[in-house]
Amino acid sequence: MRGNRTLVLVAIILLLLVVVAAFFWWRSQQAGGGETPEGTLTPTLPTYTQIVVAAQNIPKGMQIKPEDFAVVLQDWPNDSLPAAYLTSLEEVNGKYAATDIPIGMPVLPSMINVSGPALFPKGLVAYAIPLDVQGAVAWAPQQGDHVDVLAAIKLVGVDTEFQSRLPNQFIALPVGEQQGSLSGTYGRFETLPNGQPALIFPASESYANLIVQLTVQDAIVWHIGIWQAQTEQATVVAATPAPAESGGIGISLGGSSAAAQTPPPAVVTYGNIEPVTLLVKPQDALVLKYLMEMGADLDLVLRPAGDTAPAITEPVWLRYILDKYQIPAATPDLPVMPTPVREPIQLTPVATPSPQG
Repeated sequence: MRGNRTLVLVAIILLLLVVVAAFFWWRSQQAGGGETPEGTLTPTLPTYTQIVVAAQNIPKGMQIKPEDFAVVLQDWPNDSLPAAYLTSLEEVNGKYAATDIPIGMPVLPSMINVSGPALFPKGLVAYAIPLDVQGAVAWAPQQGDHVDVLAAIKLVGVDTEFQSRLPNQFIALPVGEQQGSLSGTYGRFETLPNGQPALIFPASESYANLIVQLTVQDAIVWHIGIWQAQTEQATVVAATPAPAESGGIGISLGGSSAAAQTPPPAVVTYGNIEPVTLLVKPQDALVLKYLMEMGADLDLVLRPAGDTAPAITEPVWLRYILDKYQIPAATPDLPVMPTPVREPIQLTPVATPSPQG
């Protein structure tokens, strides 16, 4: 009897163990241990695009150079890309910050500029000179081009003591009681063919000596025309931290995932005379100021791209032209003379449309 009871007790214990094991297996199946039911959404991994991001605080007016580690390429989630962004460091190399760009901020196209108010290299100053179509090389120079400045000036003879233009005026004081005073333009005394002495004086003002010379060299064209107010500003919207796995160091800007389309370049109409703003050294700015005040006629000559070497030239005036091109100083006594075939062609001042690059 005792042996039968022991067998029954062992059987009951085994049955309980089987029931408990079956219960835990059923619970694990209910907790998701089995196959995924149909219709369950599988989570998708985020995708990224490399864009230009500020790696340090970039103040307004700073020239951006990738070698200074001012900007880097960073993976940015596609679902939080700004409306317009940059994908290459070459797009910002050498350009200037148009606004303060904090560290970690995506560099937007509106945040940079080739140049702008107070956005140019240190050591240079901006100076504007008025030029016409011919003096501005028919409006061929564009922003960033290098030019030289030609100056045409006129020199006239002056009395070294009075610093007044020759010839002088004179008044001859009487020597005797019978001699009256004389006055007039001081010239020179000559003897006429009939033997009578005469005072020769100029019939008109003396001609000025025209001299043309290359003055300021390697100036940079900063702007042509009147500056317009800059109203475009970068708008910062909801900022979210970049994911840690992407190596992000900043914030993102909400907006469309597609880059904004670049509008076509605006067409600027230049008048017959426009101010041309040049970037020059401070001493060269003083030279331009003096030439402007003395009434010199200024023209620009456009340099080829990449040419910044100084040029050595000679001043050109009448004697230079006569000697270099072997023009006789005296006109020959010929029995004939030329007469015009037609009226000379002259340029008519008109408004000139030019694309703004």
